[in-house]
Amino acid sequence: MAIIPGMLTPNQIKSLLRAWIARTHPVADRDVFIDELCFVDKTRRADLVLANGKLSAFEIKSCADTLARWAGQQLAYLSCFDEVWLCCHSRHLARAIDESDSKVGIIVVDDFSGMAVIRLPKKNTAVDPYHLTGFLWREQLEQLALESGVSLSRKVLVKDLRRSLSKLPIEILKGRVLEVLKDRYVTI
Repeated sequence: MAIIPGMLTPNQIKSLLRAWIARTHPVADRDVFIDELCFVDKTRRADLVLANGKLSAFEIKSCADTLARWAGQQLAYLSCFDEVWLCCHSRHLARAIDESDSKVGIIVVDDFSGMAVIRLPKKNTAVDPYHLTGFLWREQLEQLALESGVSLSRKVLVKDLRRSLSKLPIEILKGRVLEVLKDRYVTI
């Protein structure tokens, strides 16, 4: 990725995005921003996540980036997050609109630090419970199993434990994941 003088870098865009989120989204004391959060068995990484009663993920595409991987990225995002946003440079806007699922919100950024919401995200109701359990560490999975009456042996594999917990109501899983991520990461 070549950086052209005067062009915003992904980190500069992330700073603008954080400021925009802080101005436009309700943020409470225990809400957290998470940079570079790994998800889908650590095969993907969200540029920025806001945990504030729901999980909102933001993918950043600067002018120097391409949308070549966006199709796969958005499928992964939609399997884990309540709200998905694509924040892209104006150069990518037409393709971003064409190639993004209708649930994905789109924010455009220009070379002068301007940002505009093109489309608001829709609530994602297709979160995969198994992928959601991937945000929890083994001890947290075991604790949730005990609290939920899910039987487990001491030698159970993490993937099998996750599979068993995936049968719990999605709201229980989302609540626990939010609680854990807020405890794990520094507050805003």
